[in-house]
Amino acid sequence: VNKARFEKRPVTVTLSRVESTPVYYCPTGTVENSMGECTATVTIRTPYTVSETHTACPADATEYPGAAPGSSASFSGKGAAPSCKRAATAHVPATLIPGTSKGAARYACPEGTSPIGEGASMSCAAPTYETIPMETYTTSSIAYETSTVTETV
Repeated sequence: VNKARFEKRPVTVTLSRVESTPVYYCPTGTVENSMGECTATVTIRTPYTVSETHTACPADATEYPGAAPGSSASFSGKGAAPSCKRAATAHVPATLIPGTSKGAARYACPEGTSPIGEGASMSCAAPTYETIPMETYTTSSIAYETSTVTETV
């Protein structure tokens, strides 16, 4: 049986210098660009006001697409601008019907109207509509314009 010629013994070595390589890294949320700088992308939102003008009929009126129903303009076939119509009551005087030898004169209303009052002060009312202007109002809101800027940190 042969014995090994070399034995392992501890050896003490004195170091005269330490070599190290510095490690650089970018903070979280940043990226390194081609020049080795750490950059962060920042999004900027710039507010601006958006105003819009609208038109609508008042609450107690109805919008008609063109001429009022039943009016001469509605039969012409021409398109008209939208308008607002509101219910109204038209008053017309009562018609005097002369008296006969058996009775006194009396007042009467045309067909489709309703009598208001009696005698000489009597008038007749009929439902109709009146044209009223549309109301104009403006709404405002805030919108944002987005842009991005790259900052070096």
